[in-house]
Amino acid sequence: MKIIKLEWKGVKIPLRNIEMALDPRKAGRNALIIWMHMDNGIVGFGEAAPIGPGRPPRIAELAEILHELAPSALGLHPAIAFDILSTLAPRTNAGDALRFGLETAAFDAMGKNAGRPITDLLGGVIDWVPMVYLLDFLSPSDAAAQAKEAVENGYKCIKASLGSRDPAIDIEVIKQIRLAVGDVISIRADADEGWTTERALYTVEQLEPYGLEFLEQPVIAEDLSGLARIKQATNVPIAADEVIGNLADAQKVVSASAADVLVVKAAKAGGIRHAQAIMAYAALNGLNSTVASSLETGIGLAAGLHLSTSLGKANAASLGTGMRLESDLLINPIVPVRGHITVPHVPGLGIELDYDAIDRYGTSVMGVITG
Repeated sequence: MKIIKLEWKGVKIPLRNIEMALDPRKAGRNALIIWMHMDNGIVGFGEAAPIGPGRPPRIAELAEILHELAPSALGLHPAIAFDILSTLAPRTNAGDALRFGLETAAFDAMGKNAGRPITDLLGGVIDWVPMVYLLDFLSPSDAAAQAKEAVENGYKCIKASLGSRDPAIDIEVIKQIRLAVGDVISIRADADEGWTTERALYTVEQLEPYGLEFLEQPVIAEDLSGLARIKQATNVPIAADEVIGNLADAQKVVSASAADVLVVKAAKAGGIRHAQAIMAYAALNGLNSTVASSLETGIGLAAGLHLSTSLGKANAASLGTGMRLESDLLINPIVPVRGHITVPHVPGLGIELDYDAIDRYGTSVMGVITG
């Protein structure tokens, strides 16, 4: 099996609810969809998805890099081609996003050729993955009402975004959610780098009675010493998110004793195997990990599902974000059912692209290299 063509196209997909965006003019997901064509007719799908919504100039940058690198992949087995392209791609955020897309396409093709799902190629299990129900910045009463409804719909894990200027409001949000859902449901809180260390120390002490599964990234990523100080001062588990990119970042966090949980994003880690390595490193050092998306389409979300179970039974993951887009670009969208998503049992990613949607949301960024 050898690569005979690489093809790519930019897409821009609006959010279903524009009110959810901090800046409605920029709302949506910009990404680069990749097709890796084999000489036996198999086609692997990938998505180069920058962290965050991705801006059109960044998608154009990804396409330019891919155009330069793609000839080096022609005539090679996808595994060998990816290793070469990964080495040639720049060590930047754009390069890591492209690595994720290319590796996903390579794994999809290899899985289809072998008749095996990607998680099986990674040594994992075909299982269902519990999903986190995400609550945006809400008042205490609205957060409680949405959390209760989510639990009634089968979710076992709620994650609340905290961001009030008044710590008392953030504390009340968690209190009201706990009262609404009872003691069995897991609650995660995400400060999204929004607090100072002193604010975090005060707030986390007030949150202890409500049994949080963890508090995520209370201070900016650059403040690793502050994160460590918070972890050492509280019984509430602390999760590192924005500070985690590659394995070296994870090693720094562990060395500093700055977190109990690592949040892993394959697009940020530079691919599926790099993300899996972070998860394995966390487990080796007694930390938990959880897989999250960054508003990818269904292609990236499918990769995240396979990654989630690559080390065995999955922790609750934040991979239900496809519902936030007008389309996730799949014939059968990846959406939670009763609070979980099942890893596809069919070869490769286990997805079928909706080409009408790709045409509808496609941009002028496109290209193809063949030989």
